[in-house]
Amino acid sequence: MSSSIALLCLQATEDGRSIAEAIRQDNEGVIITNKPAMIQIERPERITVKASTVSQALGRDWDPEELQLVLISLGGQVDETDDEFIVYWNN
Repeated sequence: MSSSIALLCLQATEDGRSIAEAIRQDNEGVIITNKPAMIQIERPERITVKASTVSQALGRDWDPEELQLVLISLGGQVDETDDEFIVYWNN
């Protein structure tokens, strides 16, 4: 039985690359694939985007709502708080 893959596709902008790097730091085993104009981020079951880590990567305060500015698509359910944006599969 295979687990479902949480997916985020971000625009390959400066902010998008910084967010992807923050995701890499906080999500062990995440697979990040750079494609033309897009960064594909995959991980079994869950991807957590932590505002504190992204803020550090960007060098400024970052709100999880800002993810919408670089988000192309996602796969999974979403849970968003003031501190985190989580994409997950509830199997």
